[in-house]
Amino acid sequence: MTGFEVLLFVALSESAVKGRSLQDWSTSPEAYFLTSDEQKEWKTLQSEGARERFRESYWRRRDPTPMTERNEFREIVLARIRTADGRFAIGKNPGSLTARGRVLVVLGAPSAERQTIGPLNRSPEMITPGKMGLPSTAFETTEWHTWVYDRSTADELLKIIERPSAEISFIVEPGRSDRIENRDIFERWREKVAQRSIVNP
Repeated sequence: MTGFEVLLFVALSESAVKGRSLQDWSTSPEAYFLTSDEQKEWKTLQSEGARERFRESYWRRRDPTPMTERNEFREIVLARIRTADGRFAIGKNPGSLTARGRVLVVLGAPSAERQTIGPLNRSPEMITPGKMGLPSTAFETTEWHTWVYDRSTADELLKIIERPSAEISFIVEPGRSDRIENRDIFERWREKVAQRSIVNP
């Protein structure tokens, strides 16, 4: 992505946020790096102005080069959101709001992926005497996706979560839903990543 494309994407993201109430911001993909303490603080804010100042502080505290105009951390997050939206959208639900999108934004791309596809949900059944048919759900399947993070591409992440390697599993119903199978583990890792994302306390 060129410098111009980064600036354009940041500008469009700004417009999208300003176009809706900042009260909703804490549940947006941009806010996936909120620590538990920051989440509590957000809930105490009573005005749009206070929320806007909080949001500015959120990005500033995570800026690795605060003396420059660029915020590289923010650029990485917005790029991941764009990737997730492009890969994992389900219906009208943006990809960055899905389970796989959330993990991609927080942990980054996996080192490797594994996928298993389950059997068809239903067998042919009698619909009228002498005629067999398939119900509308007959071709719906369940998929199991596993993302693997190893030292080859995720060394810094693994140091943060204090693991030699890591796996996140998803249960995916194509076109309908996805969910994290080991959600509690992921949320513990997310909290660690969120805390380490703060470089300017």
